[in-house]
This record gives sequence, structure tokens and C-alpha cells, in this order.
Amino acid sequence: MNFRSFRTILSGLLLFVMTGGAWAAPVVRQGTGANTAALQAIVDQFRADLGGANNGVGGLFTSGRREINWDGVPDSFSEPNNLPLDFFNVNSPRGVIFNAIEDATGAALNQFAVSATTASGVPVRFANINATYSSIFTTFSAQRLFTVRNTNIMEVNFVIPGTNTPATVSGFGVIFADVDSATGGNRSLIRVYGTDGRQLSAASAGVLDNGLSFVGISFNAGERIARVVIESGNAALSSTNNDGVSGVDVVAMDDFIYGEPRASQFHSGDFDGDGISDSAIFRPSSGTWFRINSGSNTVSQENFGLPGDIPLDGDFDGDSRADVAIFRPSNGEWYFRRSSNSSVYGAQFGQNGDKPVVGDYDKDGKSDIALWRPSNGNFFVLRSSTDFTTFFGYPFGVNGDIPVQGGAQ
Repeated sequence: MNFRSFRTILSGLLLFVMTGGAWAAPVVRQGTGANTAALQAIVDQFRADLGGANNGVGGLFTSGRREINWDGVPDSFSEPNNLPLDFFNVNSPRGVIFNAIEDATGAALNQFAVSATTASGVPVRFANINATYSSIFTTFSAQRLFTVRNTNIMEVNFVIPGTNTPATVSGFGVIFADVDSATGGNRSLIRVYGTDGRQLSAASAGVLDNGLSFVGISFNAGERIARVVIESGNAALSSTNNDGVSGVDVVAMDDFIYGEPRASQFHSGDFDGDGISDSAIFRPSSGTWFRINSGSNTVSQENFGLPGDIPLDGDFDGDSRADVAIFRPSNGEWYFRRSSNSSVYGAQFGQNGDKPVVGDYDKDGKSDIALWRPSNGNFFVLRSSTDFTTFFGYPFGVNGDIPVQGGAQ
């Protein structure tokens, strides 16, 4: 653990901080391969970045990832039929909903296509659209591929699987088939955006004619992806768009790999990220936490704290999950374990007798370390927006009042 300390005196307020570091840069994984075996290592590396297991369909999990490889899509929703935009939230709940921008003619708004299997009798790898495509496209997960009709740009939005609750993920990656260009407006790429609409990062796929290209972006310090925009080559798949002719680069897609969806907005006491508060207790005699995870109806138990500590309810790392956190009233120390990466943060902020009043006072989407001093009615807030390096204070209330945020103490 890296330690940083500083001291500031304000009305008897003594402050020091120890932390595991500020928010990190995105982790970008890129690679190409002529076949599945040649691309496997970089894909597995990205899976490790996301952590945990492939959670498959439905439910809600406290760790892991989701994957879509198109091969379980029934023939009724594959070529020449359309794939519903919410198929992977309704029919096969994995927490994603697709969206596409209509083309210049106004046609094919939100129409998506999955290629056929040999058994269906329809030409495979989109050869039913253009006979040349079966020879230029290869698959990572045999044998279906994916595309958007009449456009090469789509977006992916996230929800808690099987619900309409908006969600975010820690990372997203896609496998492209037959990327021929990596320059200008001809690139195949992904752009990832936060809940505020701001672009967090972007990365393009490597070039490999008739091969496979992977690109994935993930975060490991609390940053969350709410929306992904995917650009596949520079032209839509069609009977008239022949790859490599007149600058045309048609690109299909295979596997989507992304972190387990979490509710995009923090809800008080929501430890598993499903957008619903979980029943939780803290046993002060032993410093043990118990909770019922509403998303999976399972019970979790962990030790964090000492006898006499006060449990706190807050999302200090901004991943929309409650962090296990305590305030030690005997010496004004704060500790929390980040749910995003399990690192522990500690700070001394306040003095004996202060009341913790956790909340988001600086509008950055993360809980601030904050206290109310009964002796003089002053609030003090240690800002999460500055990585807990600056604070402010103001008077409000008198001795004998009870702060609403800490009313249960």
C-alpha cells in the first residue's frame, strides 16, 4: 500500500490520509490472429482483467463477466430474420440492449443480424447477403457472426440482466472479423462512455485481412462504462459492398465480452450492485458484517472493523456498490474497503465525539468522508473529488441536534 500524509489544522481538526492510489488509466488489450488459437491469449488476458467467471445467463453476481458469442441464437432470430435489439436482456438475459443509427435513407433503424448455421440451410457467414463474405470472414466462436443492417455503427447500453434498471460495466471488448484498415474514418474501433456522457477512452482494432482482431478496454479503480459505440469498418454488409473494392472495408463481429453489469446509480445499502438495497447488519462486538444480497438471495459475511466502530453506508470509489466502511469514534479514524478492487483506504479526519455523516457533497458521484461536530454544530467534508486531499467546513446546527445522515448513531 502506498502512503501519503498531510496535516491541516482547522478548529482542532487533525487530518492524515493513507491510500492505495488515485483512479487509474484504462487497460487496453489489442491483438490479431489468423484463427481462434492465435487470438486466444489476448482474449484470455482481457477476461482476467475483468476477473471472475463467465456468469452466463440471468441472475446477478458480485464478480465476473458476461459473454455473447451468438451461437445460442435460434434460427428464428438469425439470417434471414432480424435479431431483436433486446434479445440479450429478454430472451437470453445478459444485461445488454443494442441501438443503431438509421442510415441516410431512414431505413433499418435498430435492425441487427446474426449469421446462419450450416444446419439451417441458409448460407453461412453472411454469404446470403453477399456470396463473397463467407470467404473473407472467419469466426472466433464457431459458427455464427453478428452485424448491423444498413450501417456500420451501433451502440451497446447496459442494464441489470432481465430488468430495465440502467447499469454500467468495468470493461468491454469485441472481436472483429476481417479488419483491413486502421486509419482515419476507416477504422474498426470501440468508444466507451461514462454515466455523464463523457467519453472515457477509445481504441481501434488491429489490421488482419481475412483474420480476427480483438480490442478491449477495462478499468480497475472504480471507473464505470455506461455505453459503448462500435464502428465496424467503413461500410455496412450488403450485396453491393464488396470488401476491398473502391476503398470498401466490410467488417463483421464475433464475441462480445464485458464486466458484470452493476446499477448505474448508487442506492443506499446496495452491496451487490443490482439497484436494490440489501439487508445488512454490523456486529460491533466482533467487527463482523452480515448481509443478504438481494440480487442472488445469498448471505455474505466478512470481518472489517473493531469493537466500538460505527458502520458506514457509502460508495467511496464510485462503482455504484456500497463499500464496507467504518468510523472509529475513539480517534476519528475512517477505513473502507473499495468494492471495485478490494483495496483498503484509511484516513484520520475528526476527533472523539464527532458524528460521521457520509454523503456526496461535491457532486462527483462518490461518497465523501464527512462529519458533524456536536459541540459547535460544524460540518466538515473531505472531498472524494480531490482524492481526499482537500476539505471544507461550515456551521449548521447547535449542540443537541441530530444530523439526519447519522441519525441512527
